[in-house]
Amino acid sequence: MKLSFIIINYRSREYLEKCISSVFECVQNVGFEIIVVNNDLEKLKCNEKRSDANNKFKNNLKIIEVNENIGFGRGCNVGAKEAKGEILCFLNPDTEIVSKSIDNILKEFESNKEVGVIGSKIIEKNGKVQDWIVGGELTLGKIIKNNIGIISDKKIWNSKEKQDVDWVTGAVLFIRKNLFEKIDGFDKNFFMYFEDIDLCKRVRLEKYKIIYFPNFIVQHLGGGSVKSRKMQKKEYYKSQDYYFEKWFGKKTKNILRFLRKFYF
Repeated sequence: MKLSFIIINYRSREYLEKCISSVFECVQNVGFEIIVVNNDLEKLKCNEKRSDANNKFKNNLKIIEVNENIGFGRGCNVGAKEAKGEILCFLNPDTEIVSKSIDNILKEFESNKEVGVIGSKIIEKNGKVQDWIVGGELTLGKIIKNNIGIISDKKIWNSKEKQDVDWVTGAVLFIRKNLFEKIDGFDKNFFMYFEDIDLCKRVRLEKYKIIYFPNFIVQHLGGGSVKSRKMQKKEYYKSQDYYFEKWFGKKTKNILRFLRKFYF
């Protein structure tokens, strides 16, 4: 099997079926599977497991019921353990693949063995390119510049050219399965946010390239997985703190927390 799509569902049932349908429209003449890891307490209902009246998903779709919200990264790890594909694609449930062929993504992996991860362009409902989908190395200096409006990564996410980058968002992330296993998948200490940047950093330490591939387009419809903006902010900063302590030490993390409290 060539491809395994792994979708983590939490409070996103209204989007899930369209997301799965878009995978079927995009992938042709390639062996693939779709694994939905359900982090909701309530099991997925029959109409959320099917694609259409013909139930064409039956042989390609697997549902894993977790029965608790274990977070994005851990959910992805659960799905990856069951995956049979050579290439994994982690895909948010509130997205739809716009591009009608996945061949160019696969050719990129096949033609260059140094490529470990590929990320796509993500557009919003209005067609605008989504912010913060790709970027360069994340440092304390970059955080400071971002917070005063000097956002150098804008050039990358608005680019129409394929290029090497330091990280891509986990909303649409292709990775070689053997590489994902080699680096032990997503760090389970991230509940949500920054697990993708952390994964990409470990991929680069293994001397693999990360590619931004803007010719492959996915639309982000907007999610319902976060209960409130307050909770979202809390989880974001918790993960940011963990990331900076992990890679730059406790002193850098404490500087970041000080700046966030008094200046950001």
